[in-house]
Amino acid sequence: MLQAYAIENLRPGMRVGRDVFGESGEVLLSKGQVLTRDNICNLLERPIFSIYIDESDKVVDIPGREHLLDEDYVTWYEKTYDKVERLLQGVAQNGKLDSFLLWEIVEVIGRELASDGSKAIPHIHNMDMEGEYLFHHSLHVGILAALMGNWLEWGKHRREELIAAGLLHDVGKLKINKEVLDKTEPLTDEEFALIQQHTEYGVTMLENAGEKRPEVLAGVAQHHERGDGTGYPLGLTREDISDFGRIIAFLDIYDAMASNRAYARKNSPFDAFAAIGDDMKNGKLDPEFSVQFIRNTNRAMIGAWVELTNGVRGRIVYIPESRIMALPMVQTVHDEFIDLENRLDIKIKAILTAKELQA
Repeated sequence: MLQAYAIENLRPGMRVGRDVFGESGEVLLSKGQVLTRDNICNLLERPIFSIYIDESDKVVDIPGREHLLDEDYVTWYEKTYDKVERLLQGVAQNGKLDSFLLWEIVEVIGRELASDGSKAIPHIHNMDMEGEYLFHHSLHVGILAALMGNWLEWGKHRREELIAAGLLHDVGKLKINKEVLDKTEPLTDEEFALIQQHTEYGVTMLENAGEKRPEVLAGVAQHHERGDGTGYPLGLTREDISDFGRIIAFLDIYDAMASNRAYARKNSPFDAFAAIGDDMKNGKLDPEFSVQFIRNTNRAMIGAWVELTNGVRGRIVYIPESRIMALPMVQTVHDEFIDLENRLDIKIKAILTAKELQA
């Protein structure tokens, strides 16, 4: 059978299903030809958005780790994670914000980790996260903030400030006992009230460490405020919440729900979208920014490998763009196509990491 693939989701070894023609009618790739890395790079430089791939085999091959993860991306991520940990610990332990280190991290995120959403989003889900959740989460929100700045077509300076706010948004949690942060049992009222103070702690820590940019501080202070006034710490309503606060609010929710934490197993990104969608309808989250995020993140997840609630594995091959909360079409390893828009008895349980996919 033939399946249309976006050019950015092609992989070496795939077999071309139909002839691919250039702008002048010349044949660039012939039916039956096996794709190489050079073929794909050539297509990326042309005004061609998709081609047909022959997937006539009865079983969908599960890719190896090398097909899911780009080694250069993983290397940049791991180096940047170490710098994020050093940056945040410097604020928490020494009361100093290393502005040069922050600038260096922001530059790497913009240049290497968030230059392409179709690479960044899958890697956030596919990589195994060794180390502290808080530092991975801070880096993820920084990467997602960079993507949002790109999708909103903001200027370089404002994009960089949004990335900085994403990286620093949870620094106040380093002042809270880790046993409380990682507690698996329900929090007491006192413990929950303590955790809620992390936004105020963070702003105070950053101001004392020399951070003066109003929008960066607003993003840290307001990422738990909600448009209907039910958020914290001040119970602000929509008109009083900054753009940075509104954006980091749903980036924080998305990554927290889609990541493994000490007290909760990761959810499907589509469950995170549903939660964000409910909060949009209830006036808690800003639809102007949230819709942009959901639409663009959906596009970036085409090709991602998932586990379904019935235990079957497969990959996302299509997500309708007619509705913001649309559910994907999944091609299983048994070459069955499941339209989750029509199969309400089955859901995506989670995006699989490279390690989980090989288990």
